[in-house]
Amino acid sequence: MSRSLRLAVPLSLLLLPACASFSAPVPVDRQPDASLLLPCDRPAVPPEKLTDTDAALGWIDAVQKFLNCEARHAALATFVKGGK
Repeated sequence: MSRSLRLAVPLSLLLLPACASFSAPVPVDRQPDASLLLPCDRPAVPPEKLTDTDAALGWIDAVQKFLNCEARHAALATFVKGGK
């Protein structure tokens, strides 16, 4: 066995325990903003006698609540994937 091989084997064995310590998971204390975990708001129930104005306001309310929920969902997905 050559001299360099005789030195390489013991040195590589010394490095094995060091490699094992780097592969262990490191706990991270990350918590999403609590508002990201809230359920989506439901649109308001329209009145029994629906006017055109009521329908338009209901549509605006539903779209706004959807957009808010979509934004929270996107922020939560970014958090889970490790983004900022």
